[in-house]
Amino acid sequence: MTKRQSILTIVKLLLFYVVYQLGFSAVCAGIARLIPMSPGTMVSLAMVASTIVMTWHLIRFGYVHLADDRYKEVNPSILGVSVVFIFSATYVLNLLIEQAHIPDMMEDTFMDMSRNPFGILSIGLLAPILEELLFRGAIQGCLQQTLKSSWAAIIMASLIFGIVHMNPAQIPFAFLMGTIFGWLYYRTGSLLPGIVGHVLNNSIATLNMLLYGNATIEEQVESPTTMWFVALVSTILFAVTARWLHRALKR
Repeated sequence: MTKRQSILTIVKLLLFYVVYQLGFSAVCAGIARLIPMSPGTMVSLAMVASTIVMTWHLIRFGYVHLADDRYKEVNPSILGVSVVFIFSATYVLNLLIEQAHIPDMMEDTFMDMSRNPFGILSIGLLAPILEELLFRGAIQGCLQQTLKSSWAAIIMASLIFGIVHMNPAQIPFAFLMGTIFGWLYYRTGSLLPGIVGHVLNNSIATLNMLLYGNATIEEQVESPTTMWFVALVSTILFAVTARWLHRALKR
């Protein structure tokens, strides 16, 4: 695949990704005129439908092949350490982004989505699986075939992943977490660690919204000392697990 073909493929995938979302959003908005529903429920239904169809699109047109090595089983110890690696990064990044006070344009929508079954299904399960298939499996995989540097492929795919979220509070978090998922994909040769980590991360975030609403990490813990102590422990865990994975995994 040439660089030009790679760019065209990525642009085409992103266009379909956006078109499916806009199309099903319009359909659900029309349904909402006939059947009263909250904005969160309407968005949730659109997200569930567009996610399922986009996943089908990736498989149907050969962008994703479920039988290939990218979906192979991973050593349980690798998978377990990867999950700790992901969660330690998640806590620290969430805390730092909260301290930066970046506007969250989707806060109310996500809160509404977390209170209906379609939203929980979309945020916690379907969206993470699709995002790993699309941004790591298809887009990063495409870039790794055409770019000399694997890190360039990881960074570019993660940047696209961040920008696509279109929400100031999510863009830096998605970019940095996308880099972590992309690195795991590159080093393990499998999408499984990223999928498992992404699903668990989003599921816990959804549960957190149900339990604490819009409360920040600082508002959820007993004191700032506790918050920063957990951040320190998470940072140490991140460094240790990153080093372990770097040594344990072959490129």
